[in-house]
Amino acid sequence: PTQRYDWSVDEKMRQRSIWLVEPSQDPGYADSAADLLRNARGIIHVQVPRSDHLLVSYNVREIKLQILEALLTEFGYTLRTSLVCRTMRALCYYIEDIECTSCKHDQAEYTRDAFITRYLRRPHGCRDRRPEYLRRYL
Repeated sequence: PTQRYDWSVDEKMRQRSIWLVEPSQDPGYADSAADLLRNARGIIHVQVPRSDHLLVSYNVREIKLQILEALLTEFGYTLRTSLVCRTMRALCYYIEDIECTSCKHDQAEYTRDAFITRYLRRPHGCRDRRPEYLRRYL
C-alpha cells in the first residue's frame, strides 16, 4: 500500500528564538519588537521572556524566519550576531527553505503590511515634547 502524507497544520508550526541587541536607552525594546511581529500575517504567538529575547510561534507556510528577521531589521531592531546565533539562524533558514520549496513568500508584501499597520496604530499629529514657546526658537 502506498503511504499518503497528510500535511497537518501542526507540522508546519515553528517556534524560534530571536535574540536582539538591546540598546541601553530603551527598556521596552523587545516589547515594541514583539508588538510589531504580532501584527504580521502567519504569527501565532510572540513571547518576551527577557529584555533581549523573543520567542515566536508561526506557520512556516505563511512566513519564514528570514522574513521575520528582515522585517525587524528594516524597522531598526538589531539582531545579535554571535557565532552561535548566526549558525542557528543559517540552519533555520536552510531548513525552512527546504520545507517550503512550493510556498511563495514575498518579503516586500510583509514589509509593506507591517509599515501600514505601524502607521495606522501610531498617534498622529505633533509629537514634539517641547513646549510651544521653545519650538518657535529652535
